[in-house]
Amino acid sequence: MKDKKRHLLISAIFKIGFFVFAFAAVSGAAKGLLNFAKKKRDEKEVRKRRIEIREDDQSADYAFIINPSKPRAAKVEETVREFFAQRHMQPPVFINTLIEKDGYACAKEALKRGAKVVVACGGDGTVRTVGSALCGSGVPMGVLPIGTANLFAKNVGLPLDVKESLRVVVSHGSKKIDMGSMRFLDSQDPDFKHRFLLISGIGTDAEMIGLTNLSLKKYLGWGAYVIGGLKSIITPHYVGDISVEDEEKKIVRFSNVRFRSFLVGNCGKIPLLELMPGASYTDGVLDFKLLDTQKGLLGWAELISGLFYESKSKRSGTPPLNDAFTMREIKGLEASLNLREKAPVELDGDVVGKSSKILVEVEKQALILRVPEGSQEVDATGFIPLGDLRKNLKQD
Repeated sequence: MKDKKRHLLISAIFKIGFFVFAFAAVSGAAKGLLNFAKKKRDEKEVRKRRIEIREDDQSADYAFIINPSKPRAAKVEETVREFFAQRHMQPPVFINTLIEKDGYACAKEALKRGAKVVVACGGDGTVRTVGSALCGSGVPMGVLPIGTANLFAKNVGLPLDVKESLRVVVSHGSKKIDMGSMRFLDSQDPDFKHRFLLISGIGTDAEMIGLTNLSLKKYLGWGAYVIGGLKSIITPHYVGDISVEDEEKKIVRFSNVRFRSFLVGNCGKIPLLELMPGASYTDGVLDFKLLDTQKGLLGWAELISGLFYESKSKRSGTPPLNDAFTMREIKGLEASLNLREKAPVELDGDVVGKSSKILVEVEKQALILRVPEGSQEVDATGFIPLGDLRKNLKQD
């Protein structure tokens, strides 16, 4: 009798265990089938989106504005053509810059030809002039940095390798960034905006660049500016009235001020130091820096030392107990200069002329730049990056 009861108990336990195991197995299988079906559905959506992207690439016109004077220009053009051919994309258009036709004119031509993406292929000068033409157009700019310094690419965090840069150009990941502009109010065209992306200046810095031998720059790089800098030490001070509209839209005035250089920054890094540690290309303001020296060569030496001090310590302004130079800094939306005499002006390292009446302004988020990362939803060009699409599919 006891054996029968024990057998019935074991049998019952076995049956319960069997049904629990069977239920778990069926549930697991059902869940697995649902996940498999969901995965297939997601893969179908991804494939569909990839086809849409590829079709968009096929219909889009990529225009490359290339500076043929750069040593790598011919090789880079060949690499670009191979890159597009391997991906079965429509061949890009190449427009060469010329002495009488800069990146601005070339980019405007690309827009007239219906380009959906315009790529600046050269140094910071090419990037600046192409960006100036695309500012406010809604057409994104890509960058293939093949110049001497490639400061813009380094400040923004773009890759310096050509193939990596091309992947960014066609990725559809975009970011809206600020541009600065200067208008020469005493020129024949006071409404024309001379735009810039990095650091621009009025005064001795522009004089230094103007005195730099461009042929020597090909061999010495930034070292060539040292020679130009030594020549510019003997140039006189500049005097005038400067007013800055700060972030709170209050006017800060420097009346009858004497200075060496008035710098304007949108990005702050140059070789060896951060000339404007607080400058950002997405904050909607510009960084202004008013520099002056006393005591001749000692003042210049102290100024350079002070700039390194500021760069390394991240502290703005003149170091304490120093009377050999002055360094005044302020963030603002615009600045106006009314100088006694015309002063040279440089934009991102290119001298563009002289003026005594200058208006400096920020153009907030006016330029769309192709960058490695895309937004979590729809980026600035209206495309959903494929990587983000996969994330969204997994979250649904």
